[in-house]
Amino acid sequence: MSTRIKAEGDVWRAELADEGGERVVVFFCASTDQRPYRVARVDPDRYGGSDALEEIPEEELRGLFEASRSMGIPRDYPTYNQ
Repeated sequence: MSTRIKAEGDVWRAELADEGGERVVVFFCASTDQRPYRVARVDPDRYGGSDALEEIPEEELRGLFEASRSMGIPRDYPTYNQ
């Protein structure tokens, strides 16, 4: 399964990362360098493995993108749950 989705007229590549002790998914715009990256906090139990993003359906990846915030993650931003 691909870690790339098309959203908001661009192609986005998703990667898992750790930020401040929390598990996050980071979306990088692959079609232009003019867009800021987007970040969403995720459940580390569900998205703990390095290949976790490749196993999820495209619809769920789109849901993570819709739940993401541009260029950072506020402390009060809710964890994405499905």
